[in-house]
Amino acid sequence: MEELIFGEEPRQKTSVWDDYVPIVTSGRTTDVYLTDAIDAPKEYNKLCHILGTAYKGDTVVLHINNGGGYVDSGFMITNAIKNSKDTVKARLSGTVASVSTIISMFCDDIEVADYIQFMIHNYSGGAQGKGHEMKAQMEFTDSELNKAFTELYGGFLTEHEMELVIAGKDIWMGKSELLKRWHARKVGDKEAIEAIEAERKAK
Repeated sequence: MEELIFGEEPRQKTSVWDDYVPIVTSGRTTDVYLTDAIDAPKEYNKLCHILGTAYKGDTVVLHINNGGGYVDSGFMITNAIKNSKDTVKARLSGTVASVSTIISMFCDDIEVADYIQFMIHNYSGGAQGKGHEMKAQMEFTDSELNKAFTELYGGFLTEHEMELVIAGKDIWMGKSELLKRWHARKVGDKEAIEAIEAERKAK
């Protein structure tokens, strides 16, 4: 006699904190917790809807603490931030890496916790299909993403640093350097960014 084996039923969500991306609204402020890997775009539909339907004077606070993930989702979020009428702030803590650093670049302001590990690097991934299809995809991805990264980190990294990132170097920074770069970028102080790079070389 065959035995029927049933899998466990999916765990029922009991509160907003069970959501992959918890979102809590109080008055005109919405807190969004990006504290797990940046997953498939569908996980960010509600966030993008909130950003797209906000009124001037509303505030969205992104609590970011994750190692990155899907670049497509990151670009979807950054596009929503760019087109939003509200003020978007980022509260960075723990590890903020890869595409999560890109998201932070588009916020109106940032708050940085002590002991932050902020890491910028080039994309990683793969392709499937026939040989010529994979080659075409990788050539397009490499060209477009490298061009995008140069624009996304413009004014935050020097041109030389961007070349290093595209060549495969990871750039790590803590709270002090991160804030110095952020404020220099806000006022367009290219010389300050170059001075920060010089300090790095001198260490």
